[in-house]
Amino acid sequence: MAEVVSQVEKENKGRTRSSAIIIAVVILAGIVGAVWLQSSKYEPVTVGSLAPDFALSDLNGKEYTLSSLRGKVVFVNFWATWCKSCKDEMPSMQALYTYLKERNAPFEMLGISMDRVTTQKEIGPFAKGLGLTFPILLDPWGKTDGKYKLTGVPETYIIDPNGRLAEKVIGPRNWEEIRSVETIFKLLNITAEPKTERG
Repeated sequence: MAEVVSQVEKENKGRTRSSAIIIAVVILAGIVGAVWLQSSKYEPVTVGSLAPDFALSDLNGKEYTLSSLRGKVVFVNFWATWCKSCKDEMPSMQALYTYLKERNAPFEMLGISMDRVTTQKEIGPFAKGLGLTFPILLDPWGKTDGKYKLTGVPETYIIDPNGRLAEKVIGPRNWEEIRSVETIFKLLNITAEPKTERG
């Protein structure tokens, strides 16, 4: 009888140990999965990948979505009123925008303001003061920041007509220089004119 009880106890211990191992494996798999999902949230948008869609309104309340601009080359610039580099870059962005609009190029430029609610009142006067005519979109809650994994401002994304990222530019650029617009002009099949390099 003692042998039977001992055998039953051994079987129970074996089952308990197996159950504990299975539970430990399931927990470990869950932890690894959670870490992997978290890390993928911070992976930057890379050249060749589909640019994350967004829906934002401009200063007049008109809504823009990236997906509605398929078929065009889209210049998406993230900026803020408090960013000196952004302010320095914007006149050349306006020059590029005007240049391509005058040629009826299938092109759109979107300036996404990362100003939060506290500084939003400064966006209109800022844009007016620089004579900006391209759409200025508002993102006071940083919805696009999370999608694009921004490292700061200014940051520019050149998106091809199929909605894929063709070029990513971190920091300011002079958009009146031929070397700065090579990707854009290639996508638009435009030959750069030396006049943009005048000294």
